[in-house]
Amino acid sequence: MIDYSSKKIAFYAGLCVLFLFLTAKLFYLQVYKSKRYLSYSEKNRVRRYVLQPHRGLIFDRQGKILVDNYPAYSLSVIPFECTQSDSCLSVLAGILQGSEDSLKTRMQSAENPFVPIRLYRDLDYNRLVQIEERKLELPGVVYDIEPRRDYPGMIRAPHILGYIGEATQTELVTRKQEGLRLGDLVGKTGIEKVYDELLRGKVGYDFVEVDAFGREVRDIKVAGEKPAQRGADIYLSIDHRLQRQTEALFKNTTGGAALVDVTNGEVLVLCSKPDYDPNLFSKIVTHEAWQKIINNEEKPLYDRMIKSIYPPGSTFKLILAAAALETKAITPSYSVYCPGFYRLGRRYFDCWNPEGHGTMDISSAIQHSCNTYFYDISLKVDVDVWADMAKKFGFGRKTGIDLVGENSGLVPDRHYMNKVYGENKWTKGMLLNLGIGQGDLLTTPIQMAQLAMILANKGTWYQLHLLHKVFNSGNGRTVHSQPVVKTLSGVSERTFDIIRRGMYKAVNEEGGTGLASNCAFVRVAGKTGTAQNPHGDSHAWFIGFAPYEAPQIAICVFVENGGSGGAIAAPVARRMIKHYFELYSDN
Repeated sequence: MIDYSSKKIAFYAGLCVLFLFLTAKLFYLQVYKSKRYLSYSEKNRVRRYVLQPHRGLIFDRQGKILVDNYPAYSLSVIPFECTQSDSCLSVLAGILQGSEDSLKTRMQSAENPFVPIRLYRDLDYNRLVQIEERKLELPGVVYDIEPRRDYPGMIRAPHILGYIGEATQTELVTRKQEGLRLGDLVGKTGIEKVYDELLRGKVGYDFVEVDAFGREVRDIKVAGEKPAQRGADIYLSIDHRLQRQTEALFKNTTGGAALVDVTNGEVLVLCSKPDYDPNLFSKIVTHEAWQKIINNEEKPLYDRMIKSIYPPGSTFKLILAAAALETKAITPSYSVYCPGFYRLGRRYFDCWNPEGHGTMDISSAIQHSCNTYFYDISLKVDVDVWADMAKKFGFGRKTGIDLVGENSGLVPDRHYMNKVYGENKWTKGMLLNLGIGQGDLLTTPIQMAQLAMILANKGTWYQLHLLHKVFNSGNGRTVHSQPVVKTLSGVSERTFDIIRRGMYKAVNEEGGTGLASNCAFVRVAGKTGTAQNPHGDSHAWFIGFAPYEAPQIAICVFVENGGSGGAIAAPVARRMIKHYFELYSDN
């Protein structure tokens, strides 16, 4: 006989267990995990918009806008909503003329599928209309206005200003603490990169309620909502009037120039040519345009002022002069007769003047840039002593200017020579070349501008910088750049006076190699250089400062494959110096 009572008990016991399980599960979902699932629900009901801040503007020292913003449409998508539709990706790919796979890959890289990620920038009007017309087929697809960079055309200066672009995967990882998100724009080069955090500002958030079709219902107030904080404005030390003139002087020339305020290290002019139109990167760069610029033989993307390294030629004779005087290898009155060459054993090393300069002391040797004199004293100064003196003047290391990619240059010492040429296998002839700024010695033009500043100030100088001040519109505060002062030790004032006197004579007295830099209304001191180049014509150099008695500015002019420093670089320097004092003489 069947025992129905025991079956009832088992049945009801099972129901009780099932009820208890359901009750526990409901408690787990509704109470213990309530916050989590409420969050999921809110993400379906509430759409969060990231409010992009306006990127700070860039001005010159006179308050002229160098980099502005203009409004442009950008397209974003909420991955979760878009992928729920069978046709969304194909319709969107057709409008954007791209592939579904690339869109899907980009959406899959999103950290949060409920937060919009940017897919496309600079959306043109035709595509915008198509998106509006097919809005019901594009759930989760939204567009907004974001600022894009604009260049009013005061100057070009792309190597200074730089450009912005989407953050790469590497940048998203290495700069995660800055809150970078996929699709964010960051500085890639120049000032845009160096001061990116200041310029970028901070994103804000806005929340709207949406219906089951993803259509916006109303704006709502929830925790976490905040306005975007505009980026700070950067004021550069560059003077657009001086920069524009210098760019015009180098219009069809390869090389560049720097003009520096010797009282604080601010860079008034920094020009590298050839360059490119900065508006090239203000929009989406096509593959063809990118290939054209990177394959350009003139290398317009390359900043010759801080990255290129060249032999400095006769401008570096000033370093040898300082080393010889400080070690007492020579006295100020030490003289050498120049017949137009220097004999070392069986070899003859030519002076640049084949007729010779006659008897030269240190001051007149600088004035006439006599190779023979410096050949002679180069053998009186140990190579390590010479190298140490060069390093005291900042060579062999970066100046620290606030740009990226600066080159350190090369100052060969005994260790270097032994390593490259073999233990003591290098010759005295190599030392003669180093003494006149040739051989393995390599410098950047910006290092040469720094040398001119050190000589102008007799050993005191300031770290070169382009930042003049920063204005924060949020709190109305302006913070001025504080100069970093440095002092050169181991060179006496007497040595500086002797060198500076030779530089003055080079510009202002008969026979000086820098006569073409002479200005009628201000006394200039300078040194020319003509650096031999095994790959082509010689490079032309000029460094100097003015006024001679109380220097205000230092200058470096460099013309790649230009020829004679006195004939090519010095006249450019004169026009730059003249323009500066025309603008600032009454200030």
